[in-house]
Amino acid sequence: MAQPPPSKPSLGKVRINTSPPPSGTCPAHNWVYLVLGLTGVMYAIYLGDRETFTKVSTSLYLGGVSTAFKFIDDYSPFNEFLETDEELIEKLKKQNKEAVKNEEVPSPTRPNVLTKAQLAHYDGSEGSPGLYLAMMGVVYDVSKGKEYYGPGGGYSFFAGKDASRAFVSGQFDEEGLVEDVSGLSSSDYLGLEEWASFYEKDYVRVGVVEGAFYDKAGEVTQHWKDVQGWMEIAREERDKQDVEKQMFPPCNVEWTQADGSRYWCTAKSGGVSRDWVGVPRQLYYPARQPRCACVRDRGPPSTDPGARTDTGDLESPHVKEYEGCGAKQWECRVKED
Repeated sequence: MAQPPPSKPSLGKVRINTSPPPSGTCPAHNWVYLVLGLTGVMYAIYLGDRETFTKVSTSLYLGGVSTAFKFIDDYSPFNEFLETDEELIEKLKKQNKEAVKNEEVPSPTRPNVLTKAQLAHYDGSEGSPGLYLAMMGVVYDVSKGKEYYGPGGGYSFFAGKDASRAFVSGQFDEEGLVEDVSGLSSSDYLGLEEWASFYEKDYVRVGVVEGAFYDKAGEVTQHWKDVQGWMEIAREERDKQDVEKQMFPPCNVEWTQADGSRYWCTAKSGGVSRDWVGVPRQLYYPARQPRCACVRDRGPPSTDPGARTDTGDLESPHVKEYEGCGAKQWECRVKED
C-alpha cells in the first residue's frame, strides 16, 4: 500500500507594519524640527527689528543668517502679505532710490569748440569746408541759406565769424562786425535775443567758437553771463513799457512844414485798440524824451480803480497839456520853433 507524500512544513503568516514610527524615535527628524523652530524664532526676531538683528548676528559671526532673511524680504512673495502698507511703501521707495543711484549718469557732452581761425575757413568760398556763422558764440551751419550768406550774398559778411553786434547795430564794416555786445540799448538786446532764436530754430547748431562768449573748454564766459543779465533787464523794461502803452497809448501824429505837428486821438492809435478815445497830452518820465499820449478822461484813474472820481488819468503827474490846446480837445496842433 502506497504511502502519501510527506507534508511540507508551514511557513506561517508574514506581518508587515505600515504604521509610521512614533515621533521622536528618529534623531534626524528631531534635528530638522529643532533647526526649523530656531529659524522661525530668529526670523520673527528679525521681522521685529531688522537693523538690530543684523548688527547682533554679524557680531556673532552669523551674518549669513541676516543675509538669508534679507533675501526672503526682497524676493519672497509670501513676505509681502506680512508687511504693513507703510513698510511696503518704504521698501519700494528704497528700491527706487537704489535703482536711481545705480543708474549710470551720462557725462555731459563737450561741445565742439572752434577757434576763430578755424571758423574763418567756413566762409562758403571755393574749397572751404562749409558755410558757418556764429551768433553770440554759438556756431550754426547756414549752408541751406548760401544765397544769403555765401559769396556774393547780401549777408556774406556774417560768414565765418561771430559778428553779433552788427546784427542790431547795422554797422557792417570791420569795426562793426565784432562779437562784443556791451553797451547796447535794451531794444538791441531784445533784438539779439530774437536773432538767436531765429538761428536756433531755422539752422543746425554745430558747436561754439572760442572768444567773448565761450572759452576753449566750451564753458560760458563772464561776458555771456553779463549779456544774459542785460537781456533780463531789457525784458523787464519791455514789459513795463507794454503796461505804460496800454495806459497811455501813443497819439496819431502828422507833421507838415507849414502847420507843424498835429496830434489827435482815436479808439485805435499807436497800435492799441480800446473802448475809449481820450485826449492828447504830453507824457513825461525821468530821463526820457516826452511823447504824445492819449489820456483817458472819464472814470476812475488806472492806478486806483476804486476811486469815485470821473477824470480818468488826467490827474496823473506824468501828463501835461499842450500849450494852446483845450483841456477837452481830442486834437492839438503844435507849431515848433
